[in-house]
Amino acid sequence: MCGPETPSSTPRVGARVDFFPAAGVDATQLPVGNLLFVNPTSPSSSHATHVRFQQQYHSGAGAGAAHGEDDSLLVSIHLTGDLTQPLSTAGILQQFTLRSSSNPGTTATTTETDALSSGGVDVPLAASLLLAVGADGIIGRRVSVRRGRGGAVLADGIVGFNFLPPAVKA
Repeated sequence: MCGPETPSSTPRVGARVDFFPAAGVDATQLPVGNLLFVNPTSPSSSHATHVRFQQQYHSGAGAGAAHGEDDSLLVSIHLTGDLTQPLSTAGILQQFTLRSSSNPGTTATTTETDALSSGGVDVPLAASLLLAVGADGIIGRRVSVRRGRGGAVLADGIVGFNFLPPAVKA
């Protein structure tokens, strides 16, 4: 798995990306949250059908939007996994939006985003994502989060497996 050690209460299924503040974002180097890609009806599936965002509030990147600003989060899964390169060269494999209660009628229902912040709800994806390396798989790819469609990048990270494969026993 990519990222720091996590509490045992964090599910160990699907894939996960730990987000760290993007360059130029005023925040600590602690993770600003993580995103789990899961299939709640079949946890060992190689296809994620849902996403769960768990946000940790830190100064800067984790702060909410100011009154009147778009507080939805645009999540982009990029074609490459190189964090040293500008996002403009990373391409886009898939994008989806996690919406807040102030933006009803969108991907998440009005109650889902509050639960998303606490890690309590799996939000369905429009299309399933392959939990594999290469081709259309998302493992090893860069994921960025920005506030709204035109906002600056808040955080990014790399998708990694979030489970111990059956062939590898600890």
